[in-house]
Amino acid sequence: MKVNFRIIFIITLTVLFCACSSTKFQSNYIKTELYFGLSKKQGVVTEQEWTTFKLNYISKRFSGYTEIQSKGFWTNPKGETVSENSKLIIYLNKGTKKDSIAIADVINKYKQQFDQESVLKVDTPVKANF
Repeated sequence: MKVNFRIIFIITLTVLFCACSSTKFQSNYIKTELYFGLSKKQGVVTEQEWTTFKLNYISKRFSGYTEIQSKGFWTNPKGETVSENSKLIIYLNKGTKKDSIAIADVINKYKQQFDQESVLKVDTPVKANF
C-alpha cells in the first residue's frame, strides 16, 4: 500500500507542477508576419524611405515588433526565378478588431505610398510569454 501511495503522490505532484509551469503560457497571441517588397516601378524603396515609413506608420500603429532584412524568391509567368529585397515585420498581437485595423492600415499605406500590388500577410496563432 505504501508503494502505491508514493506513486500516486509522485504522479499528483508531477501533474500539478506541469500545470503550474504551463500557466505562464496561457496568453494566446496572433503572430502577424508582414512581407514588404522593396522594389517599385521606378527603382527601389531606399533605406531612408523605409525608415521614414516605419517611423510614421508602423511604430505608431504597433506596440512592438521585430524587423528582419529578407530576400524573397518566386517564379514569374515566364518560369524565371525572380528575387526581391524585402523587410519582414513580425508583430505579436491579440487579434482584436483594433489590431486588425492597425495592420490593414499599415498595409494600405505601404501599398499607396510605394505603388505596391500587395504586402504578404501571414497570421499564425501562437502562445507566448513576456
